[in-house]
Amino acid sequence: MHITGSLASDEQHATDTDTDTDHQAVSTQQRIGLVDRRSVQTTARRISALALVCIVGLLCLPPVYYVIDAALSEGGAGFGQMLEDRALGRTVQNTITLALGSVVISTVLGIVLAWGAQGLNRRNRWLGYIPLIPLVMPALAAVTGFGYLLNPTIGFGNILLRKVMFWSDSQTGPFDINTVPFILIVTATLLTSFVYLFVRSTLSQLDQGVYDAAAASGASPTRAFFLVILPLLRPAIVYSSLTVMLLALGQFAVPLFLGRQQNLNVLSTAMYISMSSAPPNIPLAAAYGLPIIVTGIAFLAIQRIVLRDQDRFASTGTKGAARALNKSGWFSHAALVAYGLFAVAAPILCVAVVAFQPYWSKDIVISEFTLENFRAVFANPRLTDAIGNTAVYSLTATAVAVPVGYLCAKILYARRQQKVIANIIDVLVSMSLGIPAVIFGVGFLLAYTHGPLNLYGRGAGLVIVYLVVTLPFITRMVLVSLVNLGSNLVDAGAACGGPLWRRILTLELPMLRPTLGNVTALCLILTAQEFGASILVRSTRTQVMSTVLYDQFANGSNSQVAVMAFLMCAITGISVLLALAIGRPSTPKEN
Repeated sequence: MHITGSLASDEQHATDTDTDTDHQAVSTQQRIGLVDRRSVQTTARRISALALVCIVGLLCLPPVYYVIDAALSEGGAGFGQMLEDRALGRTVQNTITLALGSVVISTVLGIVLAWGAQGLNRRNRWLGYIPLIPLVMPALAAVTGFGYLLNPTIGFGNILLRKVMFWSDSQTGPFDINTVPFILIVTATLLTSFVYLFVRSTLSQLDQGVYDAAAASGASPTRAFFLVILPLLRPAIVYSSLTVMLLALGQFAVPLFLGRQQNLNVLSTAMYISMSSAPPNIPLAAAYGLPIIVTGIAFLAIQRIVLRDQDRFASTGTKGAARALNKSGWFSHAALVAYGLFAVAAPILCVAVVAFQPYWSKDIVISEFTLENFRAVFANPRLTDAIGNTAVYSLTATAVAVPVGYLCAKILYARRQQKVIANIIDVLVSMSLGIPAVIFGVGFLLAYTHGPLNLYGRGAGLVIVYLVVTLPFITRMVLVSLVNLGSNLVDAGAACGGPLWRRILTLELPMLRPTLGNVTALCLILTAQEFGASILVRSTRTQVMSTVLYDQFANGSNSQVAVMAFLMCAITGISVLLALAIGRPSTPKEN
């Protein structure tokens, strides 16, 4: 019996040993298979990232190269001409004043408006859309509206002030829109919307718990905002302020329209004057643009230093989208209404009056209003073709730019995994921020008007320009949202075995829905109203609404300028409302 039991035990031990060996073999095979799958996924991600780098590089690098080459051509002759300009010092001073002043005013105002809008109840929530309206308004139309409002002689606002206040005996003033302070105020007012978009998008994703914790610790609402909320907004504030700085440095439309009468130039308008001379002075134009490019690179370096540790700003949730972080008081309501009256209502009302008047006059007689200006616009095939071109080019560029910007933001967010590729993407995407649109148009003309890629006079050329111009805004807004969203929820989906595509479709994209709606709206606006590059890249067959509006302004057709502005607002406004409706976060019903 002992021998039999021993043999049985030996056989059982051998069987268990074979089973363990089989299990170990299977486990080893599973680990090898898992490693192989991860290796394949990593390789696929790197190949995809490299392909994206190549695509973005082909779009962004040639124009930049040709601009730099033009500036350095003929032994730097363009710089020599620039230094000989007696007005160079004043031009540089105006540029710096415009940039720094716009950053301070628009950043403070954008944060105040975004924080106030975040706490609006359902009945007053429409006030939160007021700061977005200046984006819908075409820049040319907004600037023209401010000109109608504060023209020193026949501006409607100045006429009203002279009647109701102590300037009644004067025929001019009290304000003059064609001065540096008012150019600064108008620029900052229009750029405030960019800061508002960045900050409001981030606030919608902040976790309510961090604010409740501060309140439970005895902090007042003001103290909680400065000690808790404001540090979490740091990525959005840095990105938006740097964006405003670069936009203000390359500001073109406002100083071109309001500063020419007093011969007030900035670097961007000096570039345009050089390009509009006969023949165009390309080396001089490029020389004026290089200081802005260098400044842009410097600010991008500062951005990397300030935001080198992105994970510190993640709020690990999206509860802020479901419940307001604060309850707005009378001051927030007053700030939103005051901003709307100055930045939206006044210029739109002035444009409307001019559109219906037979001609621009200081005397407003409603009985003389007419639709003849609208009939003249729709009877002009050149203007109607421009409207159709604007819609086609804007929708096409948006359909391409939003997915590309999302992919670029994903690579930048995963910077630790692919540092080299992420750094390259960051530089490429940011190039169009450091280059004013007007000089980027010059680079595009030099790069894509010869050889197999001759795109001049084709709609594809404008679509590519719009793609490059809007890409940094889309990428930055999505990246800020990814940083504040954090990776906890997506990582949890990965731990549960969800494939990458499923995690993106079911977790990440739904949580990014408000941001994606905002970037779609922003892209539609920027492409439909882009002017600086369009004025140079256009041809007789590819006119868009902004370039036609400028032509009408140059010809002195103020009434048709106002009509075109209304049409641009209508087209972009409808598109924006649809995009924002799609991206609107769901909120629970209030009792």
